[in-house]
Amino acid sequence: MMCSGKSLLLAALMTVLLLHLCSKSDAASNFDCCLGYTEHVLHPKFIVGFTQQLANEACDINAVIFYTKKRLAVCADPKKIWVKQAVRILSQRVKRM
Repeated sequence: MMCSGKSLLLAALMTVLLLHLCSKSDAASNFDCCLGYTEHVLHPKFIVGFTQQLANEACDINAVIFYTKKRLAVCADPKKIWVKQAVRILSQRVKRM
């Protein structure tokens, strides 16, 4: 059975879209740059680690990237009070170990 050109093009586009979606499914392992901040406050007991993203390096904005117990990467505004408190708590947690 022969496929028309439109069917082949549609199949090719669907394949590319599927591959793109699959590559983005694991935010923590494929994490590049934060483009915005979460609107939600994370409680430190759900956070297992963090890194800092600096705008003067490879990314456009300064951010704190929190890693949760559910293996999610969450971008947060480093100017927010809750973010500063969480970073302080996590840093103290590391010093005690």
